[in-house]
Amino acid sequence: MLAMNIVFAVTFIPVGVILYFMIRNYAKPKKNIILGVTLPYSVHDDAETTKICASFQKMLNAVMLPLIFLSAAPFFMRSMGAAMTWYMTWMVLVIVAPYAVFGVHRGKLMSLKLDKGWRGEAAGLGLVDLRASADPPGKVNAIWFLLPLILSLLPLIDLARAPSEWLSIIMYATFSLMVALFWFIYYRIFHVRSEVFNEDLTLTRALTRVRRYNWSKFWLISAWLTGVFNVLIWFFSDDMLAFLFVTLGYSLILLGAAIKIEFSTRSAQQKLTAGDARNLYADEDDFWIWGILYHNPNDNHFLVNYRIGIGMTCNMAKLSGKILMGFAALTIIITPFTGIWMWMEEATPVRLVMTQTELTARHTRDQYVIPLDSIESVELIDKLPVIISRVAGTSMENMSKGLFSTVGYGRVRLNVQTKDPPFLQITAGGETYFLNDNDSEVTLEVFLQLQSSIQITGVNPPSP
Repeated sequence: MLAMNIVFAVTFIPVGVILYFMIRNYAKPKKNIILGVTLPYSVHDDAETTKICASFQKMLNAVMLPLIFLSAAPFFMRSMGAAMTWYMTWMVLVIVAPYAVFGVHRGKLMSLKLDKGWRGEAAGLGLVDLRASADPPGKVNAIWFLLPLILSLLPLIDLARAPSEWLSIIMYATFSLMVALFWFIYYRIFHVRSEVFNEDLTLTRALTRVRRYNWSKFWLISAWLTGVFNVLIWFFSDDMLAFLFVTLGYSLILLGAAIKIEFSTRSAQQKLTAGDARNLYADEDDFWIWGILYHNPNDNHFLVNYRIGIGMTCNMAKLSGKILMGFAALTIIITPFTGIWMWMEEATPVRLVMTQTELTARHTRDQYVIPLDSIESVELIDKLPVIISRVAGTSMENMSKGLFSTVGYGRVRLNVQTKDPPFLQITAGGETYFLNDNDSEVTLEVFLQLQSSIQITGVNPPSP
């Protein structure tokens, strides 16, 4: 339980901390945008503007700092399902709460902007410079994405000789598809309309190059990290500790790279545009709902750039944009139910049911149905083999089910309450099973029934 809490903490807490600093950074001018509101440079230091920014940072601290401290709550819980439920709920709060604070203060700054008449001459217009769009794209050679894709396919080539390991094949194939997806997403930046800061073509081109350069760097790093990661988890598939460290390392390095590139892009954008006080500048605030969601019926593009940084979003005015954002919102809403599902898994007892023809091991559903005439041997044991790694299945504090790699037995199939001996060790159909019932008396009764109803050689009787 402690080990899993450490894994959860290392995985989830950095997300909250990084999100806090990223959203807090919106209070600082980027281009001519503060808190998602386009403002003339002459009012960036206005007393009322500064007051709203200070209030935003203060409220963000009041909301986020307690949440970050509360992330330690699962260390005081005894149930893995309860801990996972808390982490999943916490993650939703960490995502929604800071953006709610941002939305409130963005609304205040928009009201101030309208009251003071700070709208730009191009307010409500989506400015595009076709000359900048026509510049050579400067794409990296495709070989730099092809190589990590080939690397990521190595585990699948090896597993082609073992088609029964379909769960492992799905896992490795998913990461290979991610590499291919990164390659595809990389090319999308060259098909997105070129946003305009003001009428200075040289500046627009410089901003476009900054965005494309950092965009290319991020997706290239993501492709290589994921390709290498897929090979490493395949290599360490039988070493749970190494597998864990590789997974954590991959997550932290990828997250760190994303943050560094994002802030580098923002910094470059601010340096390029600092002090440019032209009257004609892009002001697309009317198209950005809460400063976050893009909605422009006059824009035929599905994907558009965020106004700062390297990110992209979809146009909510298009049906496909509504569907995608609805799916994203649904994913966030149902996230806590992942923990609830685990909690139910943890609370559901393991059962054994024996008929005249078969033995069924159950946990939320029938996990294994073993014909009695396929059983080659059965033993009653008090201790499970040492587990090296989980190949496919579920492993909790008091329950394990699925395919596992073990010391001395190789790969075996488990459906057990790990803290409630005795256990049945059954060999059937070339597979080794370790099973038991939540009630130890039922486990013993099933063993005795197997002895009396099946002709099995070499069966060890239970110890007196």
